[in-house]
Amino acid sequence: MSKKIWGMSYGLIGDLIMGLPMLTYFEKKYPKSYKYWVIEKKCAITAPLFLNHPLIDRIKITDEWSGEGSIDKKLRSECDIQTVHENWKHSSEHWYNHHSCVEETAYLAGVPDIKDILDEEELKPKLYKWFDLGLPESVSTYSKTHKVDLTDFTNNIAIWPFATGGLGGRSPSPEWWNILINKLGSAGYSVYHYGRDSEPSLSDSESYKRFTHLSYFEQVQASLASKMAIGPDTGPMWVMGAYSHPAVNLITNHMPNHHSNLMALAPVNDCGINLFGSSGRCDNISVDDVVSCIIEYTGEKTK
Repeated sequence: MSKKIWGMSYGLIGDLIMGLPMLTYFEKKYPKSYKYWVIEKKCAITAPLFLNHPLIDRIKITDEWSGEGSIDKKLRSECDIQTVHENWKHSSEHWYNHHSCVEETAYLAGVPDIKDILDEEELKPKLYKWFDLGLPESVSTYSKTHKVDLTDFTNNIAIWPFATGGLGGRSPSPEWWNILINKLGSAGYSVYHYGRDSEPSLSDSESYKRFTHLSYFEQVQASLASKMAIGPDTGPMWVMGAYSHPAVNLITNHMPNHHSNLMALAPVNDCGINLFGSSGRCDNISVDDVVSCIIEYTGEKTK
């Protein structure tokens, strides 16, 4: 009889993506097991991303905004294997100097041996597109509702500027983004800003447009139609990585006691370029380096 397994990682958007390799881990240990992919209600907007994953048997949105309700607890109790997501604590205050985010997520879920079971490729989070990204037909399917023109993606660069919690060293400042946007505009690119409504406007440039009012899933779809995406180590950039979408990850060592293994926080992405900002600040990443990476990757400079 196949095992029933409850949850992998159901906290924040990035944590959900980091938890994807655990699906393969449990499938290898318990072939043909029945796996609940549990998402806290506060992250329910991410559910469409996981709809066709071959190892997810049921997506369960928790009863409570943050944490499990009575139905969740009943379903959990009926499972043979129940991941742990309480009293989170690293085994060392220097964790990130030696481990990756994928290892961390598994460890905190009660899976300390994920590297013993999975190979390097299996440790990479992967998502599967079930939606059509052809342009312009697919764009019209959601722009009809929001009446936003997303049909012109020529030389479009998608940016997800700010990590959860707002500004600070983990995310570049609005001033840094303004300089980058203006330089990308001068190079002939349009820059489309995705994220939360509460985020500040970043530029008056004609090359800059905001699309933060679209639903999260629509923003992801639009970003996947861009030439490249840019952002810090935040959930949407982990999503871009799971789809292997070309991206520039803006990384810094913003966690306490993090002094080595400096790409530990970088979203895993086979088509990603990681740029590092020293002293715990993404503003220390050279804007010119970002522009050069984009021009080199896209193979064009239109002006």
